[in-house]
Amino acid sequence: MSKLYKKSGVDVIKTDKLIGQALKFIKSSHTDKVLGNKLGFSAEYKVNKDVTLCAATDGVGTKAILSAELNEYKGIGQDLVAMCSNDLLCNKAKPLFFLDYFACSSVKSKQYTQILKSITSACKKINCSLIGGETAEMPSLYSGNHFDIAGFLVGIREKQKIFKISKGDLIFGIKSNGFHSNGYSLIRDIIKKNKINIKRAIFNKQKLSALIIKPTRLYHQFISNNDLRYIKTLSHITGGGIYTNFKRSIPKGIKFDLNIPSLPREYDFIKDNINITDNELMEIFNCGIGMIFVINKKHHDRFIKRNLFNLIGEIK
Repeated sequence: MSKLYKKSGVDVIKTDKLIGQALKFIKSSHTDKVLGNKLGFSAEYKVNKDVTLCAATDGVGTKAILSAELNEYKGIGQDLVAMCSNDLLCNKAKPLFFLDYFACSSVKSKQYTQILKSITSACKKINCSLIGGETAEMPSLYSGNHFDIAGFLVGIREKQKIFKISKGDLIFGIKSNGFHSNGYSLIRDIIKKNKINIKRAIFNKQKLSALIIKPTRLYHQFISNNDLRYIKTLSHITGGGIYTNFKRSIPKGIKFDLNIPSLPREYDFIKDNINITDNELMEIFNCGIGMIFVINKKHHDRFIKRNLFNLIGEIK
């Protein structure tokens, strides 16, 4: 197991503890309209008995550093939108509008334009409007091409039936598009320690840079509002891996079996360059599954034949 991996685990525990402490005073700002963050994906605010607003905010982590080093920005905006919209989907919300925050040392035409075009394109793919944002130049904090981006997405969820998770329910997974936006501190550490030329390296007959920089999938494109009528719960597989994120979407104590398919080829790049087990990988990466959802087994045929969809488990 890598030292970096161990450190990440410690940091997660420390962060969770700090968040728990902070919630004690954060909740003092809440009114009875705040429904909280029950699933840990997006937060809910009740407008009236029929309408709830959902909100999510996120960034792209240290994938932004690789984007800057490669001078490649055409997909990083989709990463940003997807990290927020996929969380929103877990609350069965329809995206309404998005705002972005872009920080850099100084605005560079290509970088700035391509990032905003990428954000805009991703918003259009999920019928969402980019309605505002903020640009900050901070040369004392950033240097060269380095930048950071964050996003804030608001969606709407209409009143719908609440499903109970039951024995025999089926667990489906939807394939990811590479590493999405998680685990990049470890990926960058591997590149650095192995002195890999990221711009020239080839992996599985393609440029390693192209593999690593693939944008996160937008799962609103694969699950319709009508589909949500049959889905009991959803979980976005990000940092913390498959099991941790899936458990967030189901009640405590519910038992389940997951049969995770063999890891996609890109994970050979990780395993070839660091001493790490498949179980450890599943605590960091999505491992080929970007979204998981639960349905009643009678709806099996509705989803089983779809491209990218796989039956991966069952509620016990």
